[in-house]
Amino acid sequence: MKKILITGGAGFIGYHLSKYFSKLNYKVDLVDNFSRGVEDIHLKKLLNENIKIINIDLLSSDINYIEKKDYDYIYHLAAIIGVNFVLKNPYRVLENNFKLLNNIIKFSQKQKNLNRFVFFSTSEVYASSLRNYGIDFPTPENTKLCADDLDDPRNSYALSKIYGESLCLHSDLPTTIIRPHNFYGPRMGMSHVIPELIKKIYFNDKESMKINSGDHSRTFLYIS
Repeated sequence: MKKILITGGAGFIGYHLSKYFSKLNYKVDLVDNFSRGVEDIHLKKLLNENIKIINIDLLSSDINYIEKKDYDYIYHLAAIIGVNFVLKNPYRVLENNFKLLNNIIKFSQKQKNLNRFVFFSTSEVYASSLRNYGIDFPTPENTKLCADDLDDPRNSYALSKIYGESLCLHSDLPTTIIRPHNFYGPRMGMSHVIPELIKKIYFNDKESMKINSGDHSRTFLYIS
């Protein structure tokens, strides 16, 4: 039986990954400290003898709790996210996203039969390249990345992910990097782009609903 570890497993994406793996009869451990993830009715229904929650903080030494296990695949989704939090706490975003990833990489390097380490980066790594040079659509994976405005707190999240990608690539782990664009779907909660826009429309928030560029476009990925 394949053994899977998903960090940030109680979150929106982690839940759907677990649901998918449960259909394959894999054994799945979800690591989460519930700072953002929720143990709601959907997650509780998913848990069984093959899918379990491990409530620990990957920023602490609690990671030793899971070190005796040997995983075939590790998916690292745990991260400090959220635009409002990023704007107010850029240093914590940079520091903690590095620590989270560094801890799980060190853990992954101890696994004897690891087939793949999957790091969830972000589409925001393209932001500076798009702003300064423009990028092609569809966007090739070898598109050059750049960074600017290091003093802009908004960029701290993307910078933490760019550095994270480099960490993974130099870790000697069999690594796959994913740069997702705006997932949406069941159990997404109210803190994602689409529900945020719906709330602004519902409450007639005209200031926030300004259209700043008529040719602006966004990519959304449905997950189920």
